Amino acid sequence: MPTPRARRSLLATAIAALLAVVVAVPVGAATRPTTQRPSPTPLRGIVIAIDPGHNGGNAAHAAEIARRVWIGTMWKPCNQTGTSTRSGYAEHRFNLLVSQGVKRRLEDLGATVYMTRTTNDGWGPCVDVRGKFGAKVGAALLVSIHADGATSSARGFHILKPANIVGWTDDIVTESSRLATAMRTGMRSAGIPQANYYTTTGIKTRRDLGTLNHADVPAILVECGNMKNSTDAARMTSTDGRAKYADGIVAGILEFFGKRP
Repeated sequence: MPTPRARRSLLATAIAALLAVVVAVPVGAATRPTTQRPSPTPLRGIVIAIDPGHNGGNAAHAAEIARRVWIGTMWKPCNQTGTSTRSGYAEHRFNLLVSQGVKRRLEDLGATVYMTRTTNDGWGPCVDVRGKFGAKVGAALLVSIHADGATSSARGFHILKPANIVGWTDDIVTESSRLATAMRTGMRSAGIPQANYYTTTGIKTRRDLGTLNHADVPAILVECGNMKNSTDAARMTSTDGRAKYADGIVAGILEFFGKRP
């Protein structure tokens, strides 16, 4: 049996060892839950196609953009000039600037982004080429960015999605619908008002849009707002306003993939 002195020595050794463990382990470390921080690049490895609607040179190439192309349900012009605000700010310019903002944000989140056009001084491409672009670059989805030209009282965004056309869109219609719903959520989250015209849900199905009908990846067309409405036009012609549209579109894409920045 250890002597009293030996027992005291063993007790002191045990206490010292216990104190060493307490000092080495931060208070609460054993019970603190482990929180996994969101990835700063949640879209890494994902390819996305962005289509800035129309083009700055379309008006100077009237014959070329008037050429008819088959879109699965009818013949349509290759392209159009687009609309403008009442002060003359062109849709094709707005579309490109917002698309460039979307591209920068998506790349910051890790995505690889391709655009159907990168300048505003050419014409086209035709709607069939735009629609096929997503599959051509191996994209997971295609978002076409536009603005509307309705009556001045109409305002707000709406999303156009493809109808179910056998042999054309039947392979993408379900995921395109899910993309449209996600985009509506994203635009709302950025504070962009939903349309008070054309559709009560913010989403409309179309059979007559070549960009959507020719797509072989989930595809939607975003009408960001009405350029003839003074409130929408003020937002579209401002740097901060275009940034808000870009934020909403990116939020919609993140929502589609179930990602958070």
